[in-house]
Amino acid sequence: MKKGETIYCIDESLYSDHITKRKSYRIEDAKLDQIKIPNDRQKLVWLPSHCFTDSIIPDIKSINIDDEINDNYNSCVEVTIKFSDGTKRWGTFMTINRLNKLFNNHRHYFTGKNLIFTQQINKDIIERTIMELDKQNELYKNTNEY
Repeated sequence: MKKGETIYCIDESLYSDHITKRKSYRIEDAKLDQIKIPNDRQKLVWLPSHCFTDSIIPDIKSINIDDEINDNYNSCVEVTIKFSDGTKRWGTFMTINRLNKLFNNHRHYFTGKNLIFTQQINKDIIERTIMELDKQNELYKNTNEY
C-alpha cells in the first residue's frame, strides 16, 4: 500500500470510531504495517494496514433464514447470505439450549463446521450477528461457500 492509493476497509472492529467497512479511503502516508488516512471525520489517523484491501468488497444484499424458527431458545437454523457480486454463503445458527439437549441425549461430543451459537434465535439476532461478524472481517471464516 502506497501513498495516494485508494483502499477499502475490510475490518472496522477495533477502529469503528475512525473507519467504516467497505468505505474507500485515500492513503496519505504509509510505513511498515501502518497507513495514515483521513478517517470518517476527516482527521488524519494511523491505522494497521490489515484493516484494508486494494479492491472493492461486495455488499450484503440479503439475509434469508432457510428454516422455520419454532422455539427462540431451542433452535437450529441455516441462513443464506447473498452478496452484491452474486456470491452466496450459508451458516448454521444454534442456541445453547439446543446444544445442551444434544449432549443430554447421550452424546459425548458434537462437531460442526462454522456453527454460530446464540442464547436466543430470531430474525433480529441473526441479522445483527451477521453484520457484526462482517464488520470484524469474520463472516467468511464463520460461514460456508454456497
